Amino acid sequence: MHCIKNYKNMSTLVSQSEKVTIEEQSDVQAAMITFHGSLKSEDYRAAMLANYELCKQPQIKNWLQNNIDAGLLSLEDQKWVSESLIPKAALEVEKIAVVVSKDVFRKFAAKNILDKQKGKLNFQYFNSLEDAKAWLKS
Repeated sequence: MHCIKNYKNMSTLVSQSEKVTIEEQSDVQAAMITFHGSLKSEDYRAAMLANYELCKQPQIKNWLQNNIDAGLLSLEDQKWVSESLIPKAALEVEKIAVVVSKDVFRKFAAKNILDKQKGKLNFQYFNSLEDAKAWLKS
């Protein structure tokens, strides 16, 4: 795996595929995952776990998830994120920022997942990446 630094917005590309981009956003000390369409369950989970692994780096304090162009998410994957991934991620990060999807069903899925974790972690939903980053910096 090779990393590509982009000094314009202080991001380092960790991995990229047709449907998922994972990068380190040093300006907001975040592991950022961006979805481009729907993924098979095993690919979605592998991507989320890769972003979680990035969260274990000492310079990473936040999780930034960009769902603007994300596809649908199965109920099984929603349950997996809520019950398996989020509790582990909460131990590694201070804040979780989710930029919500344009798709109403995906927006509901993200809200459904995180609402189950209320009180256990510091998270917010945003309509833009800029707003999410501003909150992570605050």
